[in-house]
Amino acid sequence: MKALTGKQIARRFMLYAVFLFGSQGIVALLGASALVLPDLPSPISAEYGRAVHLALATFWPVIGMLGMVYYFTAEQLKTDIYSPKLARWQFLIMLVTSLSLLGSLALEIGNGREYLDGLPIFYAGISLGILIEAYNLGRTLWENRQRLTPATGIMAVGVAFLCILLIPNILHYSNPVADEAVKFWVVHLWEEMAFELTTSGFIASFFVATGIANKKDIEKWLYLEATLSVMGGLFGTGHHYYWIGFPSIWLFLGSFFSVIQAIPVFLLANLIYKGFKNHKVLNLKEKLAVWLILSSIFHHLTGATLLGLLMTIPWVNLYTHGTYITSGHAHLALFGTIGFLILAGAYTILSDRESPTPKTYRYGVAGVILLNLGLIGMSLCLLIAGFLQTYLWRVLGLDFMAVSSIIRPYLSLRVLSGSLFTSGALILCTIIIRTWWKTWTVRRKTTG
Repeated sequence: MKALTGKQIARRFMLYAVFLFGSQGIVALLGASALVLPDLPSPISAEYGRAVHLALATFWPVIGMLGMVYYFTAEQLKTDIYSPKLARWQFLIMLVTSLSLLGSLALEIGNGREYLDGLPIFYAGISLGILIEAYNLGRTLWENRQRLTPATGIMAVGVAFLCILLIPNILHYSNPVADEAVKFWVVHLWEEMAFELTTSGFIASFFVATGIANKKDIEKWLYLEATLSVMGGLFGTGHHYYWIGFPSIWLFLGSFFSVIQAIPVFLLANLIYKGFKNHKVLNLKEKLAVWLILSSIFHHLTGATLLGLLMTIPWVNLYTHGTYITSGHAHLALFGTIGFLILAGAYTILSDRESPTPKTYRYGVAGVILLNLGLIGMSLCLLIAGFLQTYLWRVLGLDFMAVSSIIRPYLSLRVLSGSLFTSGALILCTIIIRTWWKTWTVRRKTTG
């Protein structure tokens, strides 16, 4: 039997990420239902159910991102990664530690730390897995430095930041300010810096390969995106520092650099618009991936960027922080900055140059539309509930439980929207997994 290549191992990462994504849709729908029907029977408490949901939301993009970087690094350099064997061990480490983290939370074993509720030993294992990939990529780029491209270099830097920002969260901090600060290095900086670096590399690779944008233009955008992602991410995180004991200068830094982060998104939208005006006809596989990428850009512009900018104004944030407005923004931002892009990468990688039939393509588009409708519906319901919370509770001073009763209908509508989202997720996951199975069986017969 021939040894596995880096691209084949990348497919394992993507398949596992798709499985976790589908699981997250189901868990999220059950959690939203429990808010409306608190007496609904459940084997797990609301606290740990939320922890499982947040862990899934955090780590399915990470797993997918690691696979995407391996695949597109090999694709860009036209060679294999430094050590596929090391990548296989890395996948095993990530698989065991992430499932153990999710399993322990389901058994209500955790540390009580919001967003990062799992036991430190599991975060140490995940950090080790990401560190292995950073080393593997570093050796790959060094040995192929004559063929190094901006996309491969920036993706490798993004993976390194994933590891650097997670490692401090393994430790325990008695100082609550320090504890909150390093927590937001994962909650915010992963999404606003590390993920943006790696996804921008994928976008550049995909657009050049399909001819949507020429190499010169996309590389100019890529350098600007990388620079502003690092600057905007590092200092834009300050909008989380407002109320945890940091100096007042972060009121300015958080707002200003959050504005800076919006620039590359608008430039990318303009680049895509120009590319589609002059571009050849795409095949069905490319079209389905483009639907997902366009979904990402739409939600990035509206939910992550414009809504995020409004929320980061300190005098607005004073009233809205911790309400359902934050939750609505988080859903849009997650899928705008990375979620849809991971799904686009998963489909591209797992289809392995296998184009869908017209019927499969139509099902895929339907899945993408349901995802978008569900995401928009959920977020709008959460935003309306959050605005009512802000005004009735924090401005007028109504009792918290009275306000909770008033906003309950919007949380019910959120469940209906969540049903659309979960349906779209399951359709898309089914298409991706069936496509993977078809390509896997063909490869297996070919290689004997």
